[in-house]
Amino acid sequence: MRRRLLLGAALAGALPLTVGPAQAAPAGTARVSTDGGGVQLPSASYGGTVGADGRHVLFATADPTGGYNTSLHVKDLRTGALTQVPEDLQYTTHPMLSANGRRVAYSNGDRYPKPYVYDRATGETRQLWPAQPPDTAFYELGEAAAISADGRQVAYTIGNRHGDQYARVLYVRDLAAGTDDQISPVPPEGMITGASLSADGRTVAYGVLVRTDRATTVHVYAEDRASGVTTRIDTGGATGLVQISADGRRVLFNSTSEDGTSGVYVRDLRTGRVRSIAAGSADAADFSLRYVVLAEDTGLVLLDSGTGTRHTVAPPGSTAVPGSVTRHGRAVVFTSDAGDLVPGDTNGTSDVFVRHLG
Repeated sequence: MRRRLLLGAALAGALPLTVGPAQAAPAGTARVSTDGGGVQLPSASYGGTVGADGRHVLFATADPTGGYNTSLHVKDLRTGALTQVPEDLQYTTHPMLSANGRRVAYSNGDRYPKPYVYDRATGETRQLWPAQPPDTAFYELGEAAAISADGRQVAYTIGNRHGDQYARVLYVRDLAAGTDDQISPVPPEGMITGASLSADGRTVAYGVLVRTDRATTVHVYAEDRASGVTTRIDTGGATGLVQISADGRRVLFNSTSEDGTSGVYVRDLRTGRVRSIAAGSADAADFSLRYVVLAEDTGLVLLDSGTGTRHTVAPPGSTAVPGSVTRHGRAVVFTSDAGDLVPGDTNGTSDVFVRHLG
């Protein structure tokens, strides 16, 4: 069903990769999920992520016939060119784009998904899987979890279909060296719920869903892969990891206190200091963690945590994912089914948009 590794020679010349700086875009909202000529797509698009410079946006589009096929596209916002990941995809989830726009990581498959990474420069697709799983447990599926800024390191999970065993162990693959670094311990504390990599891939943050007789919570950790030191990030009541900073020094996470109050926090890994950013919950942030997308009742809001400035990004019901904020918070990519954000939106389904903030 899938074409692997044989695509490199044919596609390397056909898909030129440019990663130069993006030109400044005018403030406002534009639809990303269109074809190369700017015509709207007939089926739902979702999961938009963006390169740090705001030039390339990755998004997924459902099968227009109602089947299970999925297509992944990278849109060049400067030229309008649309590059499709050249695979036969079904039930594709967790699409993500490296900050330089070169590599695409994703999960693909129905009952037994596997993690993959596609290199736009070479045309090569690789499946990610450890040469030797860590114990005698049964491993049949896996998912992409995070990709480093340069696209060299990709975090992924392996597991099976039995409850919390779905994402049992977290790994980081070094694509240049071809090595797999096991991050989470075995036996596992719980199911891996998300991961984030520093720009160079040295530090990985991840969440673990922990169930007890009293409650279910998420423990958030960060591991320095060079030293092997692992740090517990949250102080209890965490509801999920959001992102690690590019320099690997700080981690952004959501947490809920015993009285039910939700908040967004940043922990400095060097000092141990935990700083409150905002009430509610965050969906994403830029690589500095200064610009944070908050999910509020009124919609998505971009918060400049340095100045307290807030900008409305998208209407209620819109969603953003990690990797959807450009450098310095100049643009945010999001998914919305609103039909009045841009002229000519008549497809009656969700689309991926970019909000330029000037």
